[in-house]
Amino acid sequence: MAVMIEGNTFLKANPQHLSDYVSEQDVQTSFLEEIEASLGTGIAAKRISDIKATLAPMFLSLPKNQHGNLESTTVRYAMHRVLIQRHGWSVKGLDHAGAGWNSSSHTGMLKDQVPSYILNLFEQRLNGRGLGLQELAVFAATLEHMIHNEAIGRLGSALDIHGLFPTSLFTEADADKVLDTYMMSFILGEHLGNMSLSMVTQLTKKMPEMYLPWLDTQAFIREVRQKTTSSLGKVSEAGLDFATLVRVAETVSEQFGKFQNADCKVLKTTLMNIEDRGSGRVRLSEFYKPALGGGADSWQFQESSGYLRELGALDESSKDEPRVMIPNYLTAQANCIASSDYYSVCCINECEDLLMHLEQEIVAPEAKPAQILELIAALPSSSVSAPRALSATLHSRLGDIAAEHGGLVQLHGRLFAQWMHHAYPRECPYPHVAGTTSQASATDWGEEATASQEELKQFVSASETRKIQEVDDVHDLMMWSHEEELLVVRAAPVAVASTGSGAFLSGVRSVVFFAAIMAMAVHLVRTMGIAKDAKGGGSEKFMV
Repeated sequence: MAVMIEGNTFLKANPQHLSDYVSEQDVQTSFLEEIEASLGTGIAAKRISDIKATLAPMFLSLPKNQHGNLESTTVRYAMHRVLIQRHGWSVKGLDHAGAGWNSSSHTGMLKDQVPSYILNLFEQRLNGRGLGLQELAVFAATLEHMIHNEAIGRLGSALDIHGLFPTSLFTEADADKVLDTYMMSFILGEHLGNMSLSMVTQLTKKMPEMYLPWLDTQAFIREVRQKTTSSLGKVSEAGLDFATLVRVAETVSEQFGKFQNADCKVLKTTLMNIEDRGSGRVRLSEFYKPALGGGADSWQFQESSGYLRELGALDESSKDEPRVMIPNYLTAQANCIASSDYYSVCCINECEDLLMHLEQEIVAPEAKPAQILELIAALPSSSVSAPRALSATLHSRLGDIAAEHGGLVQLHGRLFAQWMHHAYPRECPYPHVAGTTSQASATDWGEEATASQEELKQFVSASETRKIQEVDDVHDLMMWSHEEELLVVRAAPVAVASTGSGAFLSGVRSVVFFAAIMAMAVHLVRTMGIAKDAKGGGSEKFMV
């Protein structure tokens, strides 16, 4: 049974995963199909082309190895960003270093090991040369392929629940009933195979109480269904076929992240209304007041201080007055919807678009402070107007960062991410030092994830007699530490030729290596034994 949920704008799900394992054959088959698609001209090939277009500016600006390709840590970083940007998916195994692929059992691998496994397939076949833009796009497409296959399985379970068959034609009423069941299980993380029709009916009826945006979500699903059937020319008196329902389900899963981000924006506005002096922070006492008020918003903002600290959402640089960092809180696991064994749907990190703009303009992994200052002064965000004059503190700190790297700022380092947090305190999360926080779910934390009434009263009452001290510089209200962390550390950048015979040979090598991947993947899938059906690296520092 599903657990009645407390939370913020989102349901804080207690997922009962659809299946913890996936067979190696399924992963390798998806890998092969995406390689074949990348060499074709159909819809799948267009998807890979679209992914390449999204990845290209990021790829050009990321630090590369001596072959002009990305190493494993950087690949994970790029994959995490592109899937967040495309769909709002926080894919397990990419948002941290992930588990090793070779820890899989004879029945299959845990689904959060899939990214590591696919990356290992690439690295083996490229002899450690790293991944180029083409391979990176196929990697992303393979992950999307696996997620689409999972959606088809969930949709099939929804049909079974309602006694319908994939060979049937469905009325719009039946289609909506099946899609509502699909979406209910998607949001709650429920395994439909363990549920009866009466249980599904009861849960779907209670969804408006458990998940506040449910009615809007239903309207979104019906809009997707109408657009999909119209675009496919499948609107007829005979009804909809299963292939059309599959397309609807895939589209819903791809677009739901951006759809639900409207609730993130409302949550952000609520927090900005009680913000502490433009710092992108809310005093914990103010954060907790709605929970004590007993009004319509009393269900909001009840995370305990310990859980907020674990998530990296708490600024305790002032011991007398801890504060919640708005972007860290919004993008934390506390505001994710547990939906899939492969990923969660989370608030979209607004800083991604800002960083992408810099990457498009700079087209390098590093830049001089003057260029960055000029670009940032002209770059608006949802809460920052432009053009603007940047503070003396931002000027001096960017210069200090550059001084640590021979006069150039590393765009993908921790110090620059910290600088972006100070430049856009409501959009860019504060980057904690690796290993000091973790995105644990509220379920894993249990009852301690929610603040007790005593804790709420303690913080609220203590602040009532405390005098707020004025500061001359808003940056003094924000943490700053001097520890740097880079995606790739090397002695000097390697120039990659883009013209002449060197570029021609590089292009030839890329084609040869990619053809080798395809040939070896075909051989792998054809020669491997049939894997049993699935039931139901290293010490790299990764930005958190």
